Amino acid sequence: MDLFTPIVSEAEQHPNFRSVYDQGNEFNYDVVNDWASGFQDRDGKFVKEFQTTFDSSFWELYLFAVLKHFGLKVDFSVSSPDFFVTKDGGMNLEATVALHAQDAPPEYVQRKAEDIPKDLNELNRRTILRIRNSLDTKEKKYAKVYSSLAHVRNRPFVLGITAFDGPFARLACQRAIEAVLYGYYVDEEKFLREGGKLQGRVLQSVKKDNLSDVSFAVFAEEKFAWLSAVVFSSCASWGKVRALSADPNPNIFFEAVRLNSSGVVPHLVRARKAQYSESLLDGLRVYHNPSATHKLNVNTFRHPDVFQSYYSEKDKEWMHDQRDGLLLFRSVFIGIKAPKPAAEK
Repeated sequence: MDLFTPIVSEAEQHPNFRSVYDQGNEFNYDVVNDWASGFQDRDGKFVKEFQTTFDSSFWELYLFAVLKHFGLKVDFSVSSPDFFVTKDGGMNLEATVALHAQDAPPEYVQRKAEDIPKDLNELNRRTILRIRNSLDTKEKKYAKVYSSLAHVRNRPFVLGITAFDGPFARLACQRAIEAVLYGYYVDEEKFLREGGKLQGRVLQSVKKDNLSDVSFAVFAEEKFAWLSAVVFSSCASWGKVRALSADPNPNIFFEAVRLNSSGVVPHLVRARKAQYSESLLDGLRVYHNPSATHKLNVNTFRHPDVFQSYYSEKDKEWMHDQRDGLLLFRSVFIGIKAPKPAAEK
């Protein structure tokens, strides 16, 4: 597939695609093309969708790259869900993206107008609601379409989710997804404002803008028993591409926040690209549904760079696969040389 040669007019191009196209950075293109190697465009629409919708297609390519990394071969002979993996009895993986609400401006518009959020709880509330909306949409589609497919029945079903609902969605890290899946929330805004002990609490619901309540902890809901696990990343953005590329530009700078397993203050990494290291899997998180009808094997995505949360029937307790230094979020800055001062007259 030729992803980056425009096949639609500039007016039809998604602003995020237009942005990366205008940069014309072949090093970045090489990363995405490598992700897409072996990907089959089953309906002949993927390149157009990549150029006109971008975010969802980009996320789908990232998930495909993850599957390849783990040696999970995809059978493209079936039309849906997105990925039918045949290894070890098989599983299905469907990609979905939490985008802005219909009455809200899209992420690329907000990015131009909005400063860094002043309230993390409000940022998280919005992302929580958008992720829940995406899950509800897929629950309906599973019941109506996927559940009747022969290659889906009696196999684990996984959703790959990310949030592009706002320009700073990455700052939510795992807070929003864990609130939606488990009803577990950490109020970092209160901790930053008042100090004390940083600890989680049960979050039973969140209010929408119209003040109606939306309940959470979907893994405890019977109607989600079909959902074996959720694969999530807030770091699989264009910054991931920049981190993995061979771009020799000395003026690319990274700022990454990584897990400090011995304290509440995370590790902060600031480095030029030449000194910065990040893997494809950095930032990937896998949440297993303890109530799933067909459970996902915890070894499927096991890797030192991958966080996993699952309930151990043997030990009768929750287990968390994580190590010091796991990526939480990252920002990229491109330095621009200042113009030389004009000579004095």
